[in-house]
Amino acid sequence: MTIYDTRYKHVRHLLEQKDLKLKDLAERIGKSPGQVSSFAGTNPTKKIGDQIAREIEQAFTLPRGYLDSPFQHNVSPAGELGRKLPVIGSVMAGSFCEAFDEFNPGDAEEWIEAPGPVGPNAFVLRIEGVSMEPRFMEGDKVVIDPALDATPGSFVVAKRISDQAVTFKQLRREGDDFYLYALNEAWPERVIKLTEEWHICGRARWKISDL
Repeated sequence: MTIYDTRYKHVRHLLEQKDLKLKDLAERIGKSPGQVSSFAGTNPTKKIGDQIAREIEQAFTLPRGYLDSPFQHNVSPAGELGRKLPVIGSVMAGSFCEAFDEFNPGDAEEWIEAPGPVGPNAFVLRIEGVSMEPRFMEGDKVVIDPALDATPGSFVVAKRISDQAVTFKQLRREGDDFYLYALNEAWPERVIKLTEEWHICGRARWKISDL
């Protein structure tokens, strides 16, 4: 199966899942019904190229590259209140924080549905380590949304620029200074001053529990 076949099947499934017509897709991506019919109709005469694929993903708030990935064919995008988010560990998060648009969907450990509305670059971080116990346990999955403002008291993902190391901590403020704070009282490096060496990638919005 070619990438064009994969894209076509994704788009057809998307239309069926959301009960949309070709004219609805045309309105969302700013094309004429005839143009959309040529690549998404029952008897397409054209292939879905890179630009059209990215425009469709953006119109439906799908991760960049979603239409290109064969393993996603049986995964339905979430409804209007949420969508599928990639689950990644802290090592992968270091690269993800720098290049949201270059993220390869195949690098995700899995895809899960967001509990509600999220920004275009949201992802799910799988917690590693015990620095945030007892509130966050190793293996917990937390929705991180870069579109949210990081405010004192919120939980954030921060990356150290020098070595791309990523950590999940609580953001705290004392006077004019900000700190990354570990909740685990036994953690050796419980407080890290937030200097120019650190970059906040996003703020936690929900914790997702497996049943």
